[in-house]
Amino acid sequence: MSNRLPAQSGEVIDRSTSLTFTWNGTTMTGFDGDTIASAIAASDTDVFSRSMKYHRRRGILTADHWDPNLFVQVGDEPNVRAGSRHLEAGMVVSSQNVWPSLRFDLGAVNQLVARFLSPGFYYKTFMRPAFLWPVYQKVLRKFAPGGEIHWKTSTHGDYDKRYVHPDVLVAGGGPAGMGAALAAADAGASVLLVEQYGDLGGHLRWGDDEQRAKGAELAAACRAHAGIEVLVDSTVTGRYDHNWVAIMQRSHAIAPERLLKARAGVLVVAPGLVERPYVFAGNDTPGVMLSGAVRRLVNMWAVKPGNKAVVLSANADGDATVADLERIGVEIVAVLDARKGETIVSAEGGGRVSKVTVSDGRTLNADLVVTATGWTAPTSLLNMGGDRPVYDATAARYFSNSLPANIIATGGITGDGSTDELAAHGRATGELAANRALRRRHDRVSATARAVAPTWEKPAERVDNRTPLARAPHPECYRSSTHGLVDFSEDVSSKDLIQASKEGFDSIELMKRYTT
Repeated sequence: MSNRLPAQSGEVIDRSTSLTFTWNGTTMTGFDGDTIASAIAASDTDVFSRSMKYHRRRGILTADHWDPNLFVQVGDEPNVRAGSRHLEAGMVVSSQNVWPSLRFDLGAVNQLVARFLSPGFYYKTFMRPAFLWPVYQKVLRKFAPGGEIHWKTSTHGDYDKRYVHPDVLVAGGGPAGMGAALAAADAGASVLLVEQYGDLGGHLRWGDDEQRAKGAELAAACRAHAGIEVLVDSTVTGRYDHNWVAIMQRSHAIAPERLLKARAGVLVVAPGLVERPYVFAGNDTPGVMLSGAVRRLVNMWAVKPGNKAVVLSANADGDATVADLERIGVEIVAVLDARKGETIVSAEGGGRVSKVTVSDGRTLNADLVVTATGWTAPTSLLNMGGDRPVYDATAARYFSNSLPANIIATGGITGDGSTDELAAHGRATGELAANRALRRRHDRVSATARAVAPTWEKPAERVDNRTPLARAPHPECYRSSTHGLVDFSEDVSSKDLIQASKEGFDSIELMKRYTT
């Protein structure tokens, strides 16, 4: 049985090019443009992995680079992110952290002794006798997650590095990032535009027809501009002193991975937002997905995510997801409006969710649960530049507070708006970034020993008079009345966090270390 839908107007797959691969020994077929995860999902697969600690079944959650449930083994390469890795013909894909198989995993016996595996249990047990420590270590090491490195048989890979010195480096290829790149290049700056996924567009890629058209227009303009170098399928992994920026470029013609060491005049941070899961009992059951995952599966890869859906919505993205599901024939069992206090209490199911209990006491039959309860701002690059984000309870997320002159933020990480408003904010940011970068370049060239004086005039300093993006009010939707998973990668629940806090580990760094 296939979950592949008829052709969708914005799909990114090429149905004329079929790609054959194997998943846990079973031969499957996908299309050029599929990710590993979308191709497997289209082949009617619900369970992709087992959790680290309790070996619970896990399915698609976010369907992107950040999905904690989609780490797989590809050939001799472990820990591949199936949500963003493009499908290739002949791939041998298998699940990780299971024995003897994904369907029947003996590690699931850990669920029977879960009460003895509370947070920090390994700090409280196996203390005596000390001479048995080596034995304990060997046993515990068997529980380490991840794939296998076939170091005895694998061939040596060819990797590359490159040095670049752009005036402006834009991290993020959504509407704001593309707008910033175009404006900076128009102002005469050399621009490096880095996008994590396989094409430019950001959230516009899985939006409606109008959003996709605007995204395609901006992307075409960026690719056609002589002053912009576009890197897709590439990740900015860190920002260090004096805007030294590390970029990992994948899918390059001469190497599977290439490290770019960039020294940027100004770094523009435009990563958009990351949708966050909602915490309730059973929120890690296969078939529980975020709204972004559903819209990606439907609109980009033409995959039907389920047949009967319960949707919890706190924003317009959840409402748009309902419309997408209705359009492809999914039965909407219930739409719960979190803005009115409605919520999901629990989800139950074996290989996939089958029953959902909601706040009014009803128990509903459904094989798909969709949550749209807000976003997290990915502030890592800003933090590495010295910023200390401040939480805004009205918008229910963090915003940057203080940035050095050579780092500027734009887009969803700074506020909310329409596609045009995000692009306009990006353009204003690009103009400001170019001004600062060109002034810095002029000073640097002028100060260099034996340098020829610049033939161009130093730009007048531009004041940051950008019109800020609005911060749209959003309900603080984090947890239901029940406990569920917070950290899907490490099987950490909201109950675990409360226990750790009561034991004195109340700073987030210590709490993370103690519970994982």
